[in-house]
Amino acid sequence: MAYSIRKNWVESFKLITTRPIVFMPFFVIAFLEGLALELIYFSPRRPLANLFNPVVRKFFGPAFVHYPGNLLVLPKLFYYAQIVVYIFIGVFLISIAVNIVKNIRQGLPLRTDALIKNATRNYLSFFVFGLVMIGCMLLVKKVDVFIFTKFLNLVSAHLPQVLLKLSPYILTLFLFFSNIILQTFLVLTIPIIVIEKSVALTALVKSISLGFRNFISIFALISLPFLVYLPIIILKTGAGTLASKTFPEINLYIAVLGIILTVFMECFIVVCATQFLLDKKQK
Repeated sequence: MAYSIRKNWVESFKLITTRPIVFMPFFVIAFLEGLALELIYFSPRRPLANLFNPVVRKFFGPAFVHYPGNLLVLPKLFYYAQIVVYIFIGVFLISIAVNIVKNIRQGLPLRTDALIKNATRNYLSFFVFGLVMIGCMLLVKKVDVFIFTKFLNLVSAHLPQVLLKLSPYILTLFLFFSNIILQTFLVLTIPIIVIEKSVALTALVKSISLGFRNFISIFALISLPFLVYLPIIILKTGAGTLASKTFPEINLYIAVLGIILTVFMECFIVVCATQFLLDKKQK
């Protein structure tokens, strides 16, 4: 019998709305990302300028130390900050969300100290997975950009100017769907570590195996919440043009909107993935 994606979505939405405690780890991640964004935004001012200005000047140039240049480089700095948050604390907090879903499904109590203790035991596995995930995402991005650039160079002479101007957005869509495919193979890793008490490497192998055996189900399961986030990704792609035609602060507003939307998107994806694994284990 085919796996019911619709049933998973309905049950996941019901769990989130009836037990909103599952949002808490993602609110903490959002708080940390918001704090990082605030530090970056105020980095040109003292005393933060003493720490940030030499770094920004070295890697981006002196024009990006002060307004409005600091806001133009803000998205890239925030992207690096998000990577750090994800590797060191994000995966750890996501594992707590998985444990919350598991305990709710199994009728077990939700004790904060126990949830944190259980997650702490596997911190090394979560840290390793965070490194692997970011490494894979960067590698996929590099390969996609290389392939797209080569293809564009081959056909650019035969394409209308309108399509050439839209090429950054086409590349964004290419990267977006490549990321969903990557997530299809890796999204079950954290639930496997938490539920089956596996180490990172074993969980990665099993997640990839489940991804191959259930590709259509998992891809479809996570595609909808990812599509909700697509407008933010498109806005980020055109942020430079928007900033030049409106005001530089638009980069800050897009980043804030992205943080807020990510809370709901990631929460729903994690709940859906955890429900999927628990459903498979019951069969």
